[in-house]
Parts: sequence; C-alpha cells; structure tokens
Amino acid sequence: MNSQLLTLQIRRFNPERQPSPWVETFQLEPREKMNLLEALLRIQDEQDGSLAFRYSCRGAVCGSCAVRVGGRVVLACRTHVEDLLGRSVLIEPLPYFPVIRDLVVNMSSFFARYREIEPFLHPKEAQGPRETLMDEGRRKKIDPYINCILCGICFGSCPAFKLDPSFLGPAMLAKAFRFLLDPRDGRGDEILESVNSSKAGVWACKTVFNCVKVCPKDVPPTRAIVQMRGNILRSRLRSLCLRPISRSLT
Repeated sequence: MNSQLLTLQIRRFNPERQPSPWVETFQLEPREKMNLLEALLRIQDEQDGSLAFRYSCRGAVCGSCAVRVGGRVVLACRTHVEDLLGRSVLIEPLPYFPVIRDLVVNMSSFFARYREIEPFLHPKEAQGPRETLMDEGRRKKIDPYINCILCGICFGSCPAFKLDPSFLGPAMLAKAFRFLLDPRDGRGDEILESVNSSKAGVWACKTVFNCVKVCPKDVPPTRAIVQMRGNILRSRLRSLCLRPISRSLT
C-alpha cells in the first residue's frame, strides 16, 4: 500500500441503488494538514458526486460532521488525515441512528429528547425590581455544560444508549444539569424529577465515562449524571427524615 496515499473505505448506503449497505474504497493524495472532511469533499468533487455526508461550519462548532473512523466516533473536521496514512481506514455513519444515505443519519430521536428536557431558562418569579444575579463560582461550574454542540458523538459511544434507545442520553442529561446549576432557573427539583428514571434517566447510565472521553468540546456528562444521582438521593433522605412518625398509644 502506498503510504503517501490516503485510503478510505466508506460504508455506503443508497436504497435507490441497492437495499443493503456496501463498502467502497477511495484513494487520494492528501495535502499537508488536510482533515477528513476536506478529504470527503475531495472525493465528492473528484471521484463520486453521489457520496452523501453532513457538514456546515468546518470548524468544530456545528457538530454536523460526526462519523465513525476506525471504530472511533469523531468530528470529520477535527480528524487529521496524517494519522490515517499507510493503512486502509473504515469510515462509517454515526452508530445507533437509522442511516438515511451513506454517512447521513436520521437524528430525529436525538432532537426529540433535546426538546423533552426543555433546554431553555425557566426564570424564577421576579423578587422586586432587581435582576437575579449569579456569582462567578457558579458561572464557572456551568460553563463546561454550555459548550455542547449537539453532535451526537456521546450517543455513538454510549453503551446505555446501545442497550436501550429510550435512554435520554449523555448530552441531554448534561444539559439538564446545566439548568439545575443555574440559580436563575426556577424549576429546581422538577429537573431532578424529570431525569429520575431507571430506564431513560440518570439511573440508566453505566458510568463508563465514554462520553467524557470522546466529547470534542470537553463536556463531562457522566460527572453531571453522578451529581444528579447524589442530589436525588439526598432529596429522598431529607423527605424520609422529615416524614412524621406515628406511634400507637397502648
């Protein structure tokens, strides 16, 4: 194999062409500092205009170009082809989602879960004319969870989502925690109640930290999940301690 050529085996799917997926091999001579997204665009422009994949910003902001490369789920725009030279690399669509065509998957279920957690501020009732302020320490705790770009990479590496597609998923639980931390949000325990499920919520997570390892924006969903579990358990303990004890008189 020519070590100077980039060899990509791309898993293709086009129901108009044939009913089952197939793997097609492409080769090209890469330029210096080329990323995988550029390589896919070159293949589309120069070798096969029917190749389908998603992209938008080209700068790891939109999250559109998530694919699986050699078994790892990554953003194509952040994957340097220098690391892929000298071997044949399999490029596949994002795992666990229905494939529409080639590397394009249907993420409707992903965004349905996103809407389910209501990922927007539910402001507290105003206490007088002053706005609700946030201290710098709290803001720093929230910051990592604001960085999510909704790429779906955490879903593609999550064993809980693989076992049960009803699982809310790492990105959604991290987003729920972001609003739980926000002192301006008035939901409080309502957020904890919405994720307190052994099937779809925080208790379904296997805590293997795959999502933390693969996130291109360093969002730590598993840490958020573990903290929400602790909050739920503390809330249960408080309710037990405050429950009145009835004694029968003899």
